[in-house]
Amino acid sequence: MPVDNIQAFERSGNLKRLRAEGFVPGVIYGQDLEPKSIQFESSDISKLLKENTKTSRIKVNIGDKTKRCIVKSVQKDVLKGEILNIDLQAISENEEIKLKVPVTFTGRSMLENKNLLLENYLMEIELSGKVKDMPELIEIDVEKMKFGDKVMVSDLEFNDNLTVVSAPDEIIAVISSSKQQVMEEESEE
Repeated sequence: MPVDNIQAFERSGNLKRLRAEGFVPGVIYGQDLEPKSIQFESSDISKLLKENTKTSRIKVNIGDKTKRCIVKSVQKDVLKGEILNIDLQAISENEEIKLKVPVTFTGRSMLENKNLLLENYLMEIELSGKVKDMPELIEIDVEKMKFGDKVMVSDLEFNDNLTVVSAPDEIIAVISSSKQQVMEEESEE
């Protein structure tokens, strides 16, 4: 089961020393909340990010207060892959926000059985609406798709309370043939 609760501590001091001591610096901000510098234990924040999507609602405990948040950005060390900084936005269920929601695909194994590949061009779709209406991810079933089929942003249907911010003519994915199938077709000619 994903972790959706994490302890944060108010931050002060040198960021380099903080990271050396096993903490990740961050900031939490939102409506009716002054931006606050915080820190997390590195192992806790790594586990949280591994087990949740970017749009998951998480509870952040700071002292005796709990804030419902979403992850707005994560900075990582390019070489080491370590988390350098995290920004969280405190939210309320009825608050209007813009959010980039991750896209996932189901039915890939059926495509592979047909020697077809899924070429994914868009990893996230930006939506606008109330927090309570936001999906944690967008699932697209590609099981019955054929060679040359495309999935466009305009093909997706969402709750009437959500507005798609991403361009409707953007291509999310295209179904193409694998090299093996192309080679077989060429050898038949």
